[in-house]
Amino acid sequence: MRAATLNIWGRGSAWRRRLPLIRAELVRLAPDVVGLQEVWRRGSRCQAEQIADDLGYHVTYARAVARAGFSQGNALLTRVPVERYEVLALPTPGVEPRSVLCAEVGSTTVLVTHLTWEWEHAHIRHRQVRFLAELADRHADRGVVISADLNAAPDTEEIRWLTSRMRDAWADGGQGPGHTFTPDNAFARRAREPARRIDFVLTNSRLRARSAELAFAAPSRTRGRPLWPSDHLGVVCDLTPAPPPS
Repeated sequence: MRAATLNIWGRGSAWRRRLPLIRAELVRLAPDVVGLQEVWRRGSRCQAEQIADDLGYHVTYARAVARAGFSQGNALLTRVPVERYEVLALPTPGVEPRSVLCAEVGSTTVLVTHLTWEWEHAHIRHRQVRFLAELADRHADRGVVISADLNAAPDTEEIRWLTSRMRDAWADGGQGPGHTFTPDNAFARRAREPARRIDFVLTNSRLRARSAELAFAAPSRTRGRPLWPSDHLGVVCDLTPAPPPS
């Protein structure tokens, strides 16, 4: 299985010009499942459907928060139809609501989510990663893939706790720091934050990554200036069944 993740930055700068870049990268990568975060929906149509048009993907959308006239949430693109899914609220005491999309795709359960972002809310993210781990445990008889913007780097307490219980595809199959939010990207540079790896593909013990690399990472030249698909870079990895424990 080839799995990918990308925070598409909602309706951030130049969505109409960024959309073809996201679609072209999907064609190049040909992933089987794609988790998307910060997906806007207005009326009956969401950005994930715009991305998936004519590419052969089924779209499952999960609202996290409602705004005036639109909602924002997570979405999953799959080559085969999702058999069943549910949308669960993450613990978000006193902050913007967040959700996790839990979908059964063949013999695999895919979780797509986007954790609370504020630096000072690490204690909330810790509650959220515990929720994710417990949800993954409920599907321990199947392969589990988490596609997520975790808004925290691998060396933070909350991510170290999570990766002590789930496999990190980048740690298994990637090379280098794998920064997905970096000032090398002009859109991300506006945030004036250090380069970090905050977008993850994680698996349970039934799967492991044979390879992992950055995706949606190459800008195009538009009107003489570089244009990135999003303010985040994505991750794509090839997953295989893990050998049984000896």
